[in-house]
Amino acid sequence: MAKTYCYRAKSRNGQLLSGNIMAESEAAVAAYIQDKGYFVTQIKVQKSVICTQTFWTSLQRVSTKELAVFCRQFSTMVDAGLSLVACLSILIDQTYNPKFKAALQVIYKKIQEGETLSQAMNGYLNIFPEIMISMVETGEVGGVLDKVLNRLAIHLEKEHKLNERIKSAMVYPVVVIGMALAAVAFILTFVLPTFMKLFENMKVDLPFSTRMLLDLSGFIANYGVWLAAILTVVSYGLLVLKRQPKYRLVIDQLLFVLPVFGLLWRKVAIARFSRTLSTLVRGGVPIITAIEVVKKTSGNLSMLRALTTAQNSIREGMGLAAPLGSSKVFTPMVVQMVAIGEETGKLDTMLEKIADFYDSDVEDMVNRLSSMLEPVLIGVLGVIIGFIVIAVMLPMFDVLTNFNKIV
Repeated sequence: MAKTYCYRAKSRNGQLLSGNIMAESEAAVAAYIQDKGYFVTQIKVQKSVICTQTFWTSLQRVSTKELAVFCRQFSTMVDAGLSLVACLSILIDQTYNPKFKAALQVIYKKIQEGETLSQAMNGYLNIFPEIMISMVETGEVGGVLDKVLNRLAIHLEKEHKLNERIKSAMVYPVVVIGMALAAVAFILTFVLPTFMKLFENMKVDLPFSTRMLLDLSGFIANYGVWLAAILTVVSYGLLVLKRQPKYRLVIDQLLFVLPVFGLLWRKVAIARFSRTLSTLVRGGVPIITAIEVVKKTSGNLSMLRALTTAQNSIREGMGLAAPLGSSKVFTPMVVQMVAIGEETGKLDTMLEKIADFYDSDVEDMVNRLSSMLEPVLIGVLGVIIGFIVIAVMLPMFDVLTNFNKIV
């Protein structure tokens, strides 16, 4: 496990260097400092913060954008003729994510000890995706690591853009719905009971809408905690069921047939499949190995089973298009373009065109959903708030009417 070390060092001309670094051992820290041309004077574990830093570092993640920047910079330096050790030394200095920095420091040490880059990266599957390790290995064997890293950078940049589109589709409705629920809960729990006490003291005959709202307020006050607990248990239960293959298949199939959003998830899955397989095939990875990598990154059991069938068909001498066509995951357009790619020997190009098409389609669909959801959500929120206001104001009008009669 990586630890945080404090170090002090001095150069030949007397220049001092000090700081903190995360590494697997003191030897790794010493090697890192010596490679910079400094002599180590002190290395010690930073005991006061090691537990806290290790905990927070374990919670951090390395984003797709960070990996894309890493591949882009790495590709440029390898193309310029720098050694892997020199490249990694520079990249470590330019990396600010503690988890990523610690991993690169260990990889740096392992390469110095004779391991290949792909072998060293294989110890960090929680950071580097399968596609990255497979392509780096292919690039090392073929002597085209710079080109492979460049392709990976392009792939990861497009994957990042796709992820951002999906987030943009989900953030607005989630925020609006969350704020609406919070506002309604606040009114029902704190505001409405105050008015109800006033009406009871004045012995006002409450209309149906007000009584219904009062019953709802009482239900939330009495059973709100239990309701939240039930929702939490149900959500956790669904997550547990999703880990069971037979239930996960049903859930994943349902995700693809949901109204509106099911079509979006399906298009996103096809775009990722096409982009990943295109990148791997173009990088020289054998088709069966490439499909195996895609299976590990698909995240959907329906697609995984379709790809397993395709893998078996290819082993038996068949093409990729036929088994994809027999599944319910891939559209006829995808199957036809894959078939053309196989016939012309340009499968990677056709897969890239499919990915570009669905990337654009997802972006258009996200924009349409956003423009449709905004007025719908505002309308629903307006109806709910309006109903609450009317339910509270009607008894107030009765009070004022009775008061005027008395006067």
